[in-house]
Amino acid sequence: MPLKGAQEFIEEMVRAVRPARGQAISVTERQQKNADDTNWIAGIGNMSPDVMVRYDSTVAEMRRQHPTIDWEGITEMDGKRRRIARWLSEVEG
Repeated sequence: MPLKGAQEFIEEMVRAVRPARGQAISVTERQQKNADDTNWIAGIGNMSPDVMVRYDSTVAEMRRQHPTIDWEGITEMDGKRRRIARWLSEVEG
């Protein structure tokens, strides 16, 4: 199965979590320590309890389904690591 691109990955995550207006979800590249590690870390700011439940559930499922994503084409950097952030309004239009 081909790797999911970071852009598609974060958009899927944002649609599932549905963060509040003005709240973005970010995904940052990380080095895998072993074959079972993910090559990404997700982040979100302060959130309501209902969003927290959706976020935790979505991150767990994404880790299971897509432990490794394709970072090609992502140019935004956080130090030496690639990073992508999206708001729900960007994903839904």
